[in-house]
Amino acid sequence: MGPNLLALIPAIAPGTLVAITAFVLAGIFMQRARTAAMLVMIAGLLTLLQNGWIIFNQLVLLEWMFDDVISSDTYSIIATAAYNLFYLAISGLLLFAAFAGRKAVSAPPRSQEAPTPGSNLPAHRGGQVLTFGLLGILLFAPLGVVAWILGSKDLKSMAGGNMDPSGEGMTTAGKVLGIIATVLMVIGLLVAIVVIGIIAANFRAF
Repeated sequence: MGPNLLALIPAIAPGTLVAITAFVLAGIFMQRARTAAMLVMIAGLLTLLQNGWIIFNQLVLLEWMFDDVISSDTYSIIATAAYNLFYLAISGLLLFAAFAGRKAVSAPPRSQEAPTPGSNLPAHRGGQVLTFGLLGILLFAPLGVVAWILGSKDLKSMAGGNMDPSGEGMTTAGKVLGIIATVLMVIGLLVAIVVIGIIAANFRAF
């Protein structure tokens, strides 16, 4: 087990460095570009999760295939699906972060129409949406659906001037994280169904 872990260091080192860089940059630019910083931070978290998947793949999944616990076809499906999912999620977050805030800069000045700080607008729920999104992707995927729905509703309210817009960055990040958690959950269920079907077919073959 020891040599295997040492051999994995070159594989997980680049992702670890990318994640650390993402966290540092997100911290630096949090005040100036909150939405983009939150998206980059989420991409960093997903990169760490991808490293965890690499370790699991090498130390567990491959051993299962070699011990005939799962077939080579099942392994290929799981490994390919996980790799593509992480790649698409991280790339999408970084692309979204690159353009986040551009609309606010180029849009007609809306600050004159925005309510003053002393107005009686309902408080935003950005922290709650972001918490649901993080918990959805890290612990319990269905919470991602809650973050998605709640974030979409609150962003519409903010755009309509019916909610405090200061939480737009956190709400957007929580919604995006909720979307990712929901997609992960759906793909995970589909992969599980396929794997169960393949394993059942293999057992019938015996």
